[in-house]
Amino acid sequence: MADYAVGSIIRDARERQKYSQEELSFGICTASTLSRIENGVQAPGKKILEALMQRLGIVDRIYNSYLTPEELERYETEERLTRCLAQKDYGQAEKLVDMLEKKFAGISKKEYSLKLEEQYVCFARVLICKNQGECAESVLEQLMEVIRMTIPDFDGIHIRARLLTFHEISILNNIGCAYHAAGNVCGALRLLFELKEYIEEHVFGGQELSVKYLMILQNLSSWLGQEGQHREALELCQKGIDYCIEYGKLHTFPMLLCNKACALAELGRNDVSKDNFYQSVAVFQAMGQRERAEQVRKYAENRYGIKV
Repeated sequence: MADYAVGSIIRDARERQKYSQEELSFGICTASTLSRIENGVQAPGKKILEALMQRLGIVDRIYNSYLTPEELERYETEERLTRCLAQKDYGQAEKLVDMLEKKFAGISKKEYSLKLEEQYVCFARVLICKNQGECAESVLEQLMEVIRMTIPDFDGIHIRARLLTFHEISILNNIGCAYHAAGNVCGALRLLFELKEYIEEHVFGGQELSVKYLMILQNLSSWLGQEGQHREALELCQKGIDYCIEYGKLHTFPMLLCNKACALAELGRNDVSKDNFYQSVAVFQAMGQRERAEQVRKYAENRYGIKV
């Protein structure tokens, strides 16, 4: 009965949003598998259920109730890995990646699809390699292989015709960063603007997605500023700052304030710029990131002659 209930939720949301089974399931599972899930004939694995829910904009974690003991163990390991990557503890992250790969090796692929799990592990390995100094071109090539595990026809830029999981959004954001690091500024901006518009048009909030959306705004505002498009950068900074304030998000808040301060200074509005530099430094200090606060303070003084 529980399986039928979640299948009904997926089917009702898909039909309400006018997506076909092929559109929703693309890269995740076959349309026939989705049909069986929707009709309560087949119970979805955690990763498949999570991905389908995310593409539909359903962010409530009802899918955590459908874990087998083996899935729960892998899920907890993935959560630890995600925290290690966020905290830049790459040594421990590498150990957890090895642990997950050993767990996958003992599962029959005939009985259980591991495509989404394998994509997650491959993405984590790329992030670890990037931290170890691998060149941007190599990182970009690896990220392309990772995203094509679920979007095989991805052309490198255009994503608007697809429904995306949160994980795919993270990979695409990192592809944009790799473009920029490799000198392809145009490609970086085009891809992240497509991601920005996709999130604004398709998804309905949620803690995890909010962080990704704000990171995209932070990257775009920074890159536009470097290209001399200061008014456009200022607009994106303000959008991100307003979002941070409305939803209580702090992760990117001080950096968005810094980007806004830079755009204002470049536009000759030094008095307002100084206020935003001061706020950026204060928030970084309040978050215990004193090194980042000092970097902002020195940058303001050395670049613009603004003492904070």
